[in-house]
Amino acid sequence: MKPLDVLVFIPLIPVLPVVALWFLPWESWVARKVPRKVIGPYVVYCAFAAWYFKMPWWAVLMVFLAGIVVFLMTFVESPSSER
Repeated sequence: MKPLDVLVFIPLIPVLPVVALWFLPWESWVARKVPRKVIGPYVVYCAFAAWYFKMPWWAVLMVFLAGIVVFLMTFVESPSSER
């Protein structure tokens, strides 16, 4: 494992428990607490990491599109606190 591999992998560490335990009821806080402005680019970074670690092209594309959709949702939805 090269140092660049470690640098690409380190930002993925926070998402590992969420991905591994997504079916548990207490993991639903991520969608409510973390803003989509953060989740979208983070998922796009996950797509880059998947590409870097030579995942299949369809998996990289699915993760990338999910990140773009989540990020674009920040511009489409209006905040409920503002009038």
